[in-house]
Amino acid sequence: MIYEASAIGEIALSLLKNNQRMRVHSIFTNGFNIVNDNNDLIFIGTDKNGYFPFGITINKYTMHHIRESLQTGDLLKTDTGAINHHDFMLNLKHAETFIYNKVSTQNTAAVKHAVKHYDFSDYNSGDFSSDILSRIITDLGNSEAAFPLGYLVGRGQGLTPSGDDMITGILYVHCLEPFIAGKHLETLSSYIRENVTTIVSESFIRLALDGIFSRRITDIGDSPGTDSMDALLELGSSSGRDTLYGIYMTLNRR
Repeated sequence: MIYEASAIGEIALSLLKNNQRMRVHSIFTNGFNIVNDNNDLIFIGTDKNGYFPFGITINKYTMHHIRESLQTGDLLKTDTGAINHHDFMLNLKHAETFIYNKVSTQNTAAVKHAVKHYDFSDYNSGDFSSDILSRIITDLGNSEAAFPLGYLVGRGQGLTPSGDDMITGILYVHCLEPFIAGKHLETLSSYIRENVTTIVSESFIRLALDGIFSRRITDIGDSPGTDSMDALLELGSSSGRDTLYGIYMTLNRR
């Protein structure tokens, strides 16, 4: 069976250009992840959670039928024109190339104003209290401090643990208002490659270190307000809220 992709991120396109084979890493209701031998990741799925620079977008019908024959570990033949599974082909030739949005720094004050109205008090009863995050965020600006993000990396459950999503939010604010000491950015870049978290989180954090984020995050800076922030909150079971909490803490408690 031949299926059609509607959009492809430029990072996904680059990975397909340089990899002839990839394997299925994980499968969900709305999509699946494929990786190469270096664990570089491409997400293939619906637009339910927005667009990703390392993503390929397909419709719900296609995802429903692909899931029927897809299994974790399946090998795929890949190139920029198609992804071939032994039961189907995903045609990429007509897919629109998705160029990731650069982070807009023009509306930082508006982002700060909009996010401060959200209530994150429930985090204070767990591992990510405002006191803990405040100390981490303060230490990030101090090159003499011990690596502060070690506490957050990999902490939590799921394909993107809560601590990692908060790091993504912190790195987003760093793109708006640089404040993290270079030493800590370098340590984070090497630390996440030591199998300390999931490969999905590793992919998100590596891209965030380069200033690359999903559309749901960059939309906040492009159009600050409840609409864009509520859209981020819908991302995953808790990923969007964890990311927004990281943004909130960094903008308002630093």
